[in-house]
Amino acid sequence: MAEETVYDVAIIGAGPAGLTAALYCGRANVSTVIFGDPFDSQLAKAGDVENYPGFESIHGIDLAEKFRKQLDKYKIEPVTNYVGRITRNGDLFVLSTDVGEFQSKSVIVSTGSKHRELNVPGEKEYLYRGVSYCAVCDGSFYKDKSVAMIGYGEQAASAAIYLAGLAKHVIVLTRKPDMESPMHAGQLKALDNVEVIGEAKILAIEGNEFAERIRFKENGGEEKSVRVDGIFIEGGVPNSVLANDLGLELDAKGNVAVERPDMETKVEGVFAAGDVTGGLHQISKAVGEGACAAVSAAIYIKKKFKAKK
Repeated sequence: MAEETVYDVAIIGAGPAGLTAALYCGRANVSTVIFGDPFDSQLAKAGDVENYPGFESIHGIDLAEKFRKQLDKYKIEPVTNYVGRITRNGDLFVLSTDVGEFQSKSVIVSTGSKHRELNVPGEKEYLYRGVSYCAVCDGSFYKDKSVAMIGYGEQAASAAIYLAGLAKHVIVLTRKPDMESPMHAGQLKALDNVEVIGEAKILAIEGNEFAERIRFKENGGEEKSVRVDGIFIEGGVPNSVLANDLGLELDAKGNVAVERPDMETKVEGVFAAGDVTGGLHQISKAVGEGACAAVSAAIYIKKKFKAKK
């Protein structure tokens, strides 16, 4: 039974960061349990992935399956159920799920993030058919075309600047009076192909086979409809709910604070990797952090627990 086994490492989250961490833990010969469904990750839900090394183009779900299958040669315990609560029991962590409790000597938090959805008509209908939640992932499809970017803050401003280097015209719609991006404000103003519209309320995304128009109100005025080739919704929300149970430090955006490159948190024995730590939301970044977190966890286990034997 799960209660009778004490794992060296418990990985929470089965996206690219978690699966990579599991691979490195397996190779380091530390007993590992990983929680989550790889086919419910953002990677699996992605369309064509064209920016991951080694693959000119691959469906997200196919890449997720390749990640998962590579773990079969190692003694990794997969649990598709999700962790609802974490508590401490001395040096051990107790992870509660709806199929029982699991104990581990260390934890890697790789719970990812979720899209900041607009919840307007057409958003889900045109997902991957003109609507994207990642400018860096899909911006190259819109070279020399007109796109809309919805969001605010530094991450959204960075995405708008990135798109400006590819697209013919970028219209930025933000519900704030401006982008609220002190770091990128000057650069945004210097771009002659970027138009920022503040206090914009998005009403709907419309089109036929693909998204073609975005309908909105500016500062409570009359409805407007803008013709675009693509629509980007920026600003992911980190899945850091379990951070409170662990007592982890979060930054102003709710991301788990870590010390790079070791991916250590402020809590001994707890590491974090991937989108939940903020920064660039890309598969390659998540993979790199997952590897670093796993190596750090393995070193921690061998130093703290193996020495006691």
